[in-house]
Amino acid sequence: MKIFSTTVLLAALTMSTAAFAADKPELRIGSVVAMTGPASALGLPEKNGLDLLEEQIAADASLPFKIKFVTYDDASDPTKAVNAVRKLITEDKVHVVICCTTTPTSMAILETIAQAQVPNISLALAASVIEPVQDRKWVFKTPSTDQLQVTALVDDMVQRGIKKVGFLGLEDSFGEGGWQALQAVAKAKGVEIVAAERFARTDTNFTPQALKVRQANPGAIYIHAIPPSSALVHQAVKRVGFTGPIYQSGGSANATFISVGKKDVEGSLVGTTPVLIYKDMSDSNPLKPVIAKFAALYEKKFNVEKVDIFPGQSWDAGNIAIKAAADAVTEGARLDDLDASRAAIRDKIEATRNFVAVGGIFDYSPTDHLGLDKRSTFISVVKDGQFRLYDAK
Repeated sequence: MKIFSTTVLLAALTMSTAAFAADKPELRIGSVVAMTGPASALGLPEKNGLDLLEEQIAADASLPFKIKFVTYDDASDPTKAVNAVRKLITEDKVHVVICCTTTPTSMAILETIAQAQVPNISLALAASVIEPVQDRKWVFKTPSTDQLQVTALVDDMVQRGIKKVGFLGLEDSFGEGGWQALQAVAKAKGVEIVAAERFARTDTNFTPQALKVRQANPGAIYIHAIPPSSALVHQAVKRVGFTGPIYQSGGSANATFISVGKKDVEGSLVGTTPVLIYKDMSDSNPLKPVIAKFAALYEKKFNVEKVDIFPGQSWDAGNIAIKAAADAVTEGARLDDLDASRAAIRDKIEATRNFVAVGGIFDYSPTDHLGLDKRSTFISVVKDGQFRLYDAK
C-alpha cells in the first residue's frame, strides 16, 4: 500500500508543461485562528504554521495552481469566527476554510459551512466538531480527538490500579467534549468518576473547585482545559494537597502550559500527538522523519527551542487541502467554478488515505472525518521542563 508524506507531497505532484504557464488558476485557502484572546497560546502557533507553509509552497512550480492564503483573527470569540468565515466565503471566495482554533468557535461556524457547502478543516480537539459524520459532511479535522486521548490516559490509570478519578474542565463546549469522553471511557474501563467541577476560561481562582475534587478522594485527577487555565488549575490542585497523578488533555500540549505552570506541572501526563515527543520515537516510525523536517523548518524560522503540536495541526490542514485540490484539478476540476471545485476538493479530502503528516497518518473516509487512530496518539510527561515520551512500563 502506498504511503504519502508531506515531505514528498510537492515532488509527487506532477503536471503537463502547459500548466507551468503564468495564467495558472488560483487556489484560495482561508483560515480563521485565535491570534488574540484566551486561546492565543494555541492560535498564534497555528498562524505561524500557515505562514511557514505559505513560504515553503511559494517556491514550488509543480502545483497546477498558484495559492493565495487569507487569514483572519477571531480573538477566541465564536461570533467573530462566524463573521470571519462568512467573509472568507462570500468576499474572498475561498475554496477551503481552515477554522477554528477552539471547539466553541469551530462549533459556531458549522451552520455557515454547511449552508455554503465549503470544505472546512478544523483545528479543534473535540470530536463533536466532526460527529455525527452524516451531519458534518463538509467538516474534517487534523487534531486527535478527546476520545482517543482520554482512552490512552484512562488506560494508564487502569494500569496503575486507579479506581477513582476526579474531573476539572472548562464549562464551554471544549470542556463538555472532555467530560463526555471521560464519562464514556471511564465507564467502559471500570473507573469511577467521584467529582466533577467546571470553570470559565477567564477565571483566575480555582481553589474552590480543586478543594471539592480533592475532598472526593480520587486516585487521579483529569484536567480538560487550555493554558493558562489548565496550568493554573494544576497548580491549585497541588496547592490543596493532592499528591496523586494529574492528567491533562491535548489542550495543554504546548510550551505555554510549562511556562505558566513551571515546576508545579512537573510529572503531569498529557495526551498528545507525535510532534511533541518525536525525538523519543523509534527511528523505524514513519512519522519521525516527517516531523523532524517540519520541526527544523519551524524552529529556524520562528527561533523557538522546540515546536509544539499546534503549528503542526495547521501545517497538516494546509497540506491536506493542497493535496486534495491538486488531485481534484488533475481530474478536471476548474477552480473558477467555485461551487463545483469546493465540492470536488471536499470529496478528495475525504478520499485521503495513508497520508503521513506531522500529527499522524491520516485515513479519512465517508464515516471518519478524523482519519487518525492509536498510531497517532501518545502520552507525554513533563520532565525537567520538557515534554518527553511517557513510558508506563
